[in-house]
Amino acid sequence: MTDQDTKVVQELQELKQKVSHLEDLLTAQSNKMEKPGVVRTFLDAVVSLLFGLFIVGPVAVVAIGGLMLMASWLGLDI
Repeated sequence: MTDQDTKVVQELQELKQKVSHLEDLLTAQSNKMEKPGVVRTFLDAVVSLLFGLFIVGPVAVVAIGGLMLMASWLGLDI
């Protein structure tokens, strides 16, 4: 092996060690995370529902209304 090959192999070994360390940290972190409780799940569902009702719904109505208005200007019968 050449000197360059040896350097590449050493760098790959160092990277492998770093990746292994990061995997260990991620595993430890995921073990520490608690599962969300019933109240948290319920609150997330309520927030999602309210977001859909008050944000997504009106935006969809305005977008569809705008498309219908443009279609009527163009003389299209939908």
